[in-house]
Amino acid sequence: MSTKAEHIFTTETIKKASKKAKLLGTDVWITEPGARGEGRLRLRASPNGATAYFFRYSRGGKQYQLRINEAELAEARAEGKRLSQLYSKGIHDLHQHAELEAKAEQAQLAVQAAQLDVLKLEAEAKARQGTFAQLLNGYTDDMERRGKTSTKEVRGSLKLNVLTPFPELAARPAKDISPYDVSSILRLCLTRPVAGKGRGVHLTPANATNGKKRQADKLRSYLQAAYAFGLGFDLNPLRPADAVLFGLTANPVRDVPTIEGANRAATWALDKAELKAVLLAVEDLPERRRSIAKAMLYLAGQRAEMLCRVTWADLYDDGEHGAVMQLLDLKGGKGTPPRIHLLPMTERLSGIMAPLLALQGTDAPGPFTLRGKMAITPGTALGIFQELGVTLSAAGTTRRFTWRNLRVTIETHLASLGVDQERRAWLLSHGRSGVQARHYDRYSYLPEKRADLEKWARYLDQLASGETAKIVQLHA
Repeated sequence: MSTKAEHIFTTETIKKASKKAKLLGTDVWITEPGARGEGRLRLRASPNGATAYFFRYSRGGKQYQLRINEAELAEARAEGKRLSQLYSKGIHDLHQHAELEAKAEQAQLAVQAAQLDVLKLEAEAKARQGTFAQLLNGYTDDMERRGKTSTKEVRGSLKLNVLTPFPELAARPAKDISPYDVSSILRLCLTRPVAGKGRGVHLTPANATNGKKRQADKLRSYLQAAYAFGLGFDLNPLRPADAVLFGLTANPVRDVPTIEGANRAATWALDKAELKAVLLAVEDLPERRRSIAKAMLYLAGQRAEMLCRVTWADLYDDGEHGAVMQLLDLKGGKGTPPRIHLLPMTERLSGIMAPLLALQGTDAPGPFTLRGKMAITPGTALGIFQELGVTLSAAGTTRRFTWRNLRVTIETHLASLGVDQERRAWLLSHGRSGVQARHYDRYSYLPEKRADLEKWARYLDQLASGETAKIVQLHA
C-alpha cells in the first residue's frame, strides 16, 4: 500500500520520504503541485533507499504515470517540464509519444552507428591503401627476396629519382599516380645536372653524356615493372592478410613513351688507336687499381658484377683444364637459377693479377679488392673507366667512353680477330637461347675460351707495344 503526500521536492523532503519508506516498509509517493491540465512530477521512495521520478497525467478520465529515466532532481524537473509542455499542446498519450521518441532516437543512433562504421571502414581502407612509396619499396623487396642482382641499383635509382625529389607523389596512393606524374619524374631525371661521383677531390665531372637518357629509360622500366608487380599483388594468395592493398586497375607507365635514343650512345666502339690509348693510360694507375682494370680488359670484358663476386673459393684447379676462375651469372628471368661461367686462368692473366692473387690468405674476401678488406663494388670498378674516359677525352686522345663502350669495343675487336658470334657468347656468358643450349648443353668450352683469351691477350699486348704487323698475322 502506498502513502501519498503533497510536498514541493527538495533534498530534505526526498530524504524524509526515503526514511519514511524504510520505516513503513512500503513505497512512499510525493507529488509536486501544479496547475490543472499540466500534469504533475512525482517521486517514488522505496524501502531499499531507491528513488524514481514519474510524470502523472490524465487521459480519458484515467490517470497515467510515465517513468522519467533521470536520477537527479534537476534533470527530472527539466524532463517533467518538457512533458508538461507536450501535454499542454494536446499530446495526451505521452506513453505512445515516448515510445515514438525512443524509436526515433534508436533509429538516429542506428544511423550514427552506421555512419561511424562507414567512417571506420573508410579509415581502415585509407590506412591499408598502398602509397606510391610502398609500391616501389614492395617491388624492390620482392626483387631482393628473389635474389635479383640488380636490386641495389634499382632501389638506389628509385630513391634518387622518385622518393627523394617527389615526397608528395611518394605519399600519394599508388592508384592515383597518373602518366603525367610519371612523365614529370622522367623529365627531372633527364634535365637535372648530373651529380659528381666519389668523395673529396676524386670526383667524376658532371656531363650530359653520363648516360642520362639511358638512366631515364631504365627508370621508366623500373616504374613499369613496379606497377606490374602491384597489379598482381592484391590477388596474390601468398601476401600477408594485413598487407596494404594497392587497388590498381592499370599501369600508368605503359602509356609513357620510351626515351628516344636511350640505347644509342653506348653502341659505338673505340678504334685501335683509342683502345691503345686506354691500355697505356691503365699502366699509369696505382698497382691494385691497375691490376683490376687490366684484368677487366684481358678477361675480354666480363660483367663487373660477376667479377666483384669472385671469392678465393672460385679460383681452383679443375683437374682437367688447370687453373680456372668461376663466375656466377645471375642474370635471367624470375626463378632462373645462377649459371656457372668458367674462365681459364691463362699465364698472362695470372701475371696481370699477381698483385691481387698475392692477397690470398689475408683478410681479403677475394682477389678483386682495392684495400684488402672488402671486395670492390661494381660501381667503383666501372668508375675506373669512367674517370679514364673523362681524362682521355679531355686530352683529345679518345672520345668520352664508359665501361659499356669498352665491352662493345672488346666484342667488336674480337669479331675482327675471327672469333665468331657463338664463341664470343661462350666467352662473355651471353644469354643462351633454345631448349638445347639452355637445358642440355653443360659443356664448359674451356679449351675454346683459353684459345680465345690467349689470342685476345696477344692482340692487346701487341696493340699497346705498337707491333701492328703481328696483329694482322693473328687473322691467319
